[in-house]
Amino acid sequence: MKLICLFLIVFLSLHSTAQKTTESKILIGYNFSSDYNFRILKNSDGIPSSEVVIKSRNDIEVAKFGYTTGLNVSFNVSQCLAFETGIQFSNNGYQTKNQELSYQIPDDQAPSKAKFIYSYQYLGIPLKAKFSFGKSKVRFTSGVGFITNFLVNEKRKIKYEYLSGREETKVESINSELNKMNIVPIISVGIDYKICSKIHLIAEPTFRYSLLKLKSAPIAEKLWNAGLNIGVYYGLK
Repeated sequence: MKLICLFLIVFLSLHSTAQKTTESKILIGYNFSSDYNFRILKNSDGIPSSEVVIKSRNDIEVAKFGYTTGLNVSFNVSQCLAFETGIQFSNNGYQTKNQELSYQIPDDQAPSKAKFIYSYQYLGIPLKAKFSFGKSKVRFTSGVGFITNFLVNEKRKIKYEYLSGREETKVESINSELNKMNIVPIISVGIDYKICSKIHLIAEPTFRYSLLKLKSAPIAEKLWNAGLNIGVYYGLK
């Protein structure tokens, strides 16, 4: 709430002193970001057994690729400052390495290897301040803000391999009592290319990190991702 109030105060104060500009005051846009997703684990309760679990998970779990996409509305306060909001859908998570499966009674018909892919899907509302530098068609930009994420789905994909070479994939919805909401700070830097008077193409490496734990558990698990965000914006007026 304090962050929202700060954004509104800055917006109103700068709006009252903004210079007139030929730039569009309001832009709508679509973005897509290909993301490298993983998580950070931390021992919250200090129990030695939790450290063993963390080490075990770090040995077998690796990052996975996901994405963030959505619609945005950008309000230009001046030639150098804009505020952006909208709605974003993101696919976050991580996966395990391919693991050998063993059985008490050998079975040639059973899978020999398996990989687990965990996907956490969110709908988010971003609030972001964007700063632009330069007056040519190509301008440098940076941004800082946060996304309020709401969990909409949790899935686990299992990829099996058999000795015969056959592969099989199963997808299942799971319920591991994840927290339904998270606050995700976001920072970005990039380039804004003005294709024509109304259309902008933006490319910006972006980093996002969850402030809150994925779920209430002795081992704190926080998601993060880094990606290249591409956006196309159209000036309304």
